[in-house]
Amino acid sequence: MALLAVVLAAGGCGAAAHGPRPTGSLTAIPIQTAAQLTRTAPAAIRDDPLPAVGVSQQVRTRGAALTVTLRQVIDPLTGSGAVLQNGIRAVGVIVQIRNAGPHIYDSSATGDFSVLVSSGYVTPVLATQGVCKTPQQDFDRYITAGEDRVGCVVFAIPDRAALDAVTFSPHAQAKGRLRWAP
Repeated sequence: MALLAVVLAAGGCGAAAHGPRPTGSLTAIPIQTAAQLTRTAPAAIRDDPLPAVGVSQQVRTRGAALTVTLRQVIDPLTGSGAVLQNGIRAVGVIVQIRNAGPHIYDSSATGDFSVLVSSGYVTPVLATQGVCKTPQQDFDRYITAGEDRVGCVVFAIPDRAALDAVTFSPHAQAKGRLRWAP
């Protein structure tokens, strides 16, 4: 305790120890940067960088052996016919799922695929036209052994949000989740 008292006395503690306040006024200086804060560290400084677009990853789920590939991220996605509020943009995520079996994979793309963003809410949206037009039958429904499917999921994200990652969660569950850097 005696050492702590000496350190506090020598270093100054409390408002009185700092001396008189400056008489001039302080002005905040704005700093401009193009960088955005995100939940996921940039790949250049991560210990375990996320796989990039085009990289295939494998997962076994409920007897199905899947190879999932993030083929393309379209940001922003234009001409989709998606109904969006002001300040929101559409992002298309084109993916490929291969099932090596032996069991069928039967799920929902809007539950299985998601995007992580730096801020704001993300929701899947209906695309009525274009390269990411939402099909009447979900592309990751009833994928039999040996089958290969390609589809697109469209998300509405805030204009100011940075896209941090794309995820695949088999059967919309955390177990077996895969991630890619966009």
